[in-house]
Amino acid sequence: MKDSLLNYLKNQTAFLDLDTLDELFTAKKLAEIFGVKRNTISHYLNQLNDEEKLVKINSRPVYYFHKSAFDQQFFPLKYFNYQSIYEIKEEQPLFEQEKDLFSLLIGFNQSLNRSIEQIKAALSYPDGGLPALITGDSGTGKSFLVQLIYQYCLENEMIAEDAPFVTVNCAQYANNPELLTSNLFGHIKGAFTGAQEDKKGAFEAANNGILFLDEVHRLSAEGQEKLFTFLDQGIIYRMGETNQAIPINTRIFFATTESLESSFLTTFIRRIPIQIELPSLMERSKAERLELVYSFLLAEYNKIRLPIKVTGQVLSLLIGAEFKGNIGELKSSIKVTIANAFSEQKQNDQVKVTIYHLPEAILNISSTSIQSSVQEDVLFDEYVTMEQLINKNQPQQQRVLTSFERMLIEFQQNDEHLENCDEQLKTEVDRLFDFLLFETDRQQKHETLIYLTQYIRDTFKQMEASYQIRFDGNSIYAISYYLFQRGNNRWSPEDQQINRLIHKLEQQIERAYPASFHYVERILELCQPKLDLEISSMDKIILAVYLKRADWAKEIGIPKAIIVAHGYATASSIANVANRFLNKDIFESFDMPLDITPQQIAEEILDYTEHNNISNGLVILVDMGSLKEIYQYFPKQITAPVVIMNNVTTPLAISMGEQLQRNLSLQEMVDLSAQQAPLDWEIVYPETNKMKALITTCFTGIGTATQISHLLEKSLPTSCELKIFPYEYQLLKDKKQSETIFSIYDCLGIIGTANPNIEGMPYLSLEELISGNKGQQLNEWLTEVMEPEENKRFNENLVRNFSLEKVIDSVTILDTEKVMGEVDLFMRDFEQIAQMTITNAKRVALYVHISCLIERLIRNMPIETYNGYEKLYQCQNKTLEQIKFAFSVIEKDYSVKIPDSEIAYIFDVLFKNLDKITTDEEF
Repeated sequence: MKDSLLNYLKNQTAFLDLDTLDELFTAKKLAEIFGVKRNTISHYLNQLNDEEKLVKINSRPVYYFHKSAFDQQFFPLKYFNYQSIYEIKEEQPLFEQEKDLFSLLIGFNQSLNRSIEQIKAALSYPDGGLPALITGDSGTGKSFLVQLIYQYCLENEMIAEDAPFVTVNCAQYANNPELLTSNLFGHIKGAFTGAQEDKKGAFEAANNGILFLDEVHRLSAEGQEKLFTFLDQGIIYRMGETNQAIPINTRIFFATTESLESSFLTTFIRRIPIQIELPSLMERSKAERLELVYSFLLAEYNKIRLPIKVTGQVLSLLIGAEFKGNIGELKSSIKVTIANAFSEQKQNDQVKVTIYHLPEAILNISSTSIQSSVQEDVLFDEYVTMEQLINKNQPQQQRVLTSFERMLIEFQQNDEHLENCDEQLKTEVDRLFDFLLFETDRQQKHETLIYLTQYIRDTFKQMEASYQIRFDGNSIYAISYYLFQRGNNRWSPEDQQINRLIHKLEQQIERAYPASFHYVERILELCQPKLDLEISSMDKIILAVYLKRADWAKEIGIPKAIIVAHGYATASSIANVANRFLNKDIFESFDMPLDITPQQIAEEILDYTEHNNISNGLVILVDMGSLKEIYQYFPKQITAPVVIMNNVTTPLAISMGEQLQRNLSLQEMVDLSAQQAPLDWEIVYPETNKMKALITTCFTGIGTATQISHLLEKSLPTSCELKIFPYEYQLLKDKKQSETIFSIYDCLGIIGTANPNIEGMPYLSLEELISGNKGQQLNEWLTEVMEPEENKRFNENLVRNFSLEKVIDSVTILDTEKVMGEVDLFMRDFEQIAQMTITNAKRVALYVHISCLIERLIRNMPIETYNGYEKLYQCQNKTLEQIKFAFSVIEKDYSVKIPDSEIAYIFDVLFKNLDKITTDEEF
């Protein structure tokens, strides 16, 4: 009885009318409906109220309704007990977003916005609308969308209440075109063997309703051709009947997962004017994917009726995973996840969902990186609603709505007189713009914001030409960001009392700030068609109050001041902060593209001077030295003094703003500002507790050094705190101890193919490390950062990772055995030609060096310079020719050509002791 009572009230609460409460929400009426005593019903109702499942209104009579159903259908309630219906009405939000049935689609105002516009266009077209083809991968929601289209047509009386909705899956008839024809168009008796009677097809069954052909790509060319007559003329012929046409009035929708070019006749596609593409799950924004996850989790809660707490990591993995089956697979995965958790915890008061309940496939396919931010844990129970979850993730739009409400409440509480609350409204507007400009993430729709800003800027220029006025950069940027955050959402309260309040405030704002209000109206009028905006009266009120500052700027009798800087919103940001700090609009801003010329900047500033009174002087703060040259392009007719200050910063702008308000001379302003905002700098390096580091280097470039560092890092125990940095040999050799790395880190030594000879810095050659001759030396370096046991493990890893084969395999992409064989041939040929023996240490060095050399030649990235090659060739031309001859076998096998510079480096490996500085005597 108790559960039945709760379910009954849940269903009835959706029809609750706060203005006229129905008696079926009373204990008396419920007792009649359930056929039990009134006190029995009262007992259950009070129990459910104590359990916080029902809301109780202690009026006469007492009313009860379902809490979560009310929250979802109307607005969230704070409490479970009220003394009157008026207390509930006071919690009702002043504004509610205007919605239609398509708002049930997650992403209706984002990724699906264009698709929904196309659908509405198709449905509203005269004479039964237009046919539409919906494309998208499997699981993107095509079938659900068509079901929603059917409900939308019913809701908007486009079709009758009893209109049919018929679905045909064409995949079932892919290999039987005759059966397809019969099922779509019907047949007459005797049309084919077995046709014992006349039969209607899907078209006739869907007459005056909606016909949905799913998987339409499975239709053969003949099947597509059979639809031409209906698409062209709106008539069909039953199978076996060629004389009697049947007119059909049905709205037809097709769906496919295939590309239009590969699966359809061109003539068929031409007959479908509306083509709608639904995005895959991963093409949707992160916010949309999170909403989808929320919706499926709420649905699962409603099934198991136990609170579900989902960890943030589970949410992150679900929204980051790439599901081939898109939304359908995401929904199935969530079902499996909740089933896993529920089977373990169904005896508990709450089901906690962790990563251990996820299907293993999600952990494998998730694209969420370890560094990605993790979502907060979320509890799904009877008190949480989808709207609450969404608002939590869309604070900007919610903040705009909150400002609307606060301004109207303030106006109402001050007897609906603007003069009584003028300052309070300005303060609220300032707070809103501070929040939108400084406390919100602008990265998600960066391109949209740039587009809006540019269009608002163009609109303002048009306004300036018409009205001979000047708007500052702050206004351009602020209005752009407001419209960006407001987006496509339409705020339209249904309450007539609220609409009356808005209208009265709008009238008083228009009278109080006539110029600002007129400019706002004109700006929005010009922007509306290009920016797809739905303008409300509250938009005009908010922006008129904000733009009022333009009137104040005209009253200031001090030199004009502007900030000019390159980059997106750089000047605007500095001007905004400085003006807020000074509590006055001193600075106007000019945000300039990086490729703009000083002459173009000068033209912008001259345009500014034509619209503003600069008789008291003009102060220009610029960001880069080139802008100081803009005065060269000023005409001699400018009679007012102009100050140009370079390297603008926020402190400099604030200081200059303070001086401007003191009415000092321009020279005094400049001197004081320069003193108060000097350039101050210092480089701070750690003096104690420097992190230990090793350096790897190679005299032929950074590539080998980088690979050596990777092998060393693989050898280190995980608990060892040691940094390993690859470094350019020439940089170390030239700068020695003055190189920055020695200031930041405590460097223990250098490992490489050449010794840069830095005083006090020990060196270990790569060939010695590979041969094992000096392995103990490296162990001694690392005693400061490793315990004996760690050092032992490191040594074992080193032996394994620094075998000759491992090193060559690491530093190149070549076949290790083949390249080592080629180097063997080179050394054997060279020893025979030059009549010399190559030492083991040199052999190891040549293995590594020539392996890297061959890869460079294959990649067409040789080292083409060698310092002092001419002098070397004069003295060692015979040896260089011998090296080149011995290398010819490698050139032939790998189809490469070795340049002279690379020959010289091989000479260095063979004949120079790279662990010492090369001297003239060695030459």
